[in-house]
Amino acid sequence: MTGKIKAVHYLNQFFGGIGGEDKADTKPQVVEKAVGPGLALSASAEIAATVICGDNYFSEHTDEAAAQILEYIKAYAPDIVLAGPAFNAGRYGVACGEICKRVVSELKIPAVTAMYEENPGVGLYKSEVIIVKAGSTAHTMRD
Repeated sequence: MTGKIKAVHYLNQFFGGIGGEDKADTKPQVVEKAVGPGLALSASAEIAATVICGDNYFSEHTDEAAAQILEYIKAYAPDIVLAGPAFNAGRYGVACGEICKRVVSELKIPAVTAMYEENPGVGLYKSEVIIVKAGSTAHTMRD
């Protein structure tokens, strides 16, 4: 035991290292390690797994994708679920918000995401989800 909180991290296909728009139809999958932005989060949390889903797949199959993602998350029994950061990527922000909302309401696990204030996901989920302020692009991630 590391003494750190155990987290599952949700990322889209780009930040999950699968590819760009050409891979946005990627179905949900899980890897048992920190990926992309999760590497930085590893300093504060034990990333038990990273769940990755393509932006298009999530937006076109929301209920199916969310159900599969929640099953993956549930299997790891995390202390918290982290999603994103989504910056100003609209589809990604909506997916992060929806995942966090369902994790809290259905799995009763705390969840947090990060988005730029103009991301559409902020307007949709700010009353239901903890959203940390992020910059508009990945260039601001270190801050």
